[in-house]
Amino acid sequence: MKIYYQGFLLIEMAIVLLIMTLVIGSLLIPLSVQMDQSRLKATQQDLETIKEALLGFAVINGRLPCPDTNNDGIEDNPSACETEGDLPWSTLAVGRQDAWGQPFRYRVDAHYTAQPVPNPPDTTNNLRVRNRQGEQLTNESVNSDVIAIIVSLGKDGQANHENGGVIDNIYTQDVFVENSFDDRLIFLSKNLLINRLAYSGQWP
Repeated sequence: MKIYYQGFLLIEMAIVLLIMTLVIGSLLIPLSVQMDQSRLKATQQDLETIKEALLGFAVINGRLPCPDTNNDGIEDNPSACETEGDLPWSTLAVGRQDAWGQPFRYRVDAHYTAQPVPNPPDTTNNLRVRNRQGEQLTNESVNSDVIAIIVSLGKDGQANHENGGVIDNIYTQDVFVENSFDDRLIFLSKNLLINRLAYSGQWP
């Protein structure tokens, strides 16, 4: 009878441990979701700050900065710069990484890295932004409205959908989808840049 009683206690303990495991697991899942949402929000705020820094740089220098391709945070030589690379975070005095610790990527229309900003403000690289379904989010005429794109590679640290390639000049902006799409993207339009330059008395 004593052995049965001890065995009964062991079964009870196993059940209690199982229940505790299930309860803790149910609490951890929402916590991870909350952390993802917090990082998404922080990264989006960082992207907005970077966009403003790009506009400020253009007002001061009459052009947009070149990307950073040697990981020093400083824009490459404007006379011979690439159109895509890491964000020149040191030049812009902004954060280098998103909330997941991934460096921001930066793409710019080559016509806007030379001084002065072109007049008329035509573009040369035909940068385009679409959603995951391939629907257009920006003007896709030859003279595109997009002059710069900043990308966070998100939680997985990998470029999702079109954001990994630069040949077709197409980038993807969409909502967060777990294990499918976590890139965060923001773009700068030529209309916004010209408006900011005009407001500061530098246009036309």
